[in-house]
Amino acid sequence: MSDVEANPEDVDFFDEFYSQVKHLLQDKDEETCYKEMFRILDDQKKGFIGNDEMKGLLNSVKQKVQMTDQEVDEVIDYIDKNKDGRVDFTEFYKFMVKDD
Repeated sequence: MSDVEANPEDVDFFDEFYSQVKHLLQDKDEETCYKEMFRILDDQKKGFIGNDEMKGLLNSVKQKVQMTDQEVDEVIDYIDKNKDGRVDFTEFYKFMVKDD
């Protein structure tokens, strides 16, 4: 990895998004809320979010969270644990709950 280290906590967009989903699903548990978030992000209903799609999402918010292109790539690399070029729900959930 480069001199710049990906810090998943820098991506507070997901935390804000979770707060909004949690508010809508007040009586649901944490995992259910994350499943709903994933369902929304997986707009093509493939059961995964391609790394290109994830990059597009992060690029659309990178100004707000002050990320460089390199940091966006590093965060995606961090999330995609099995390096198959896509993020499935398990990888997404582990990233969101900060579970390595």
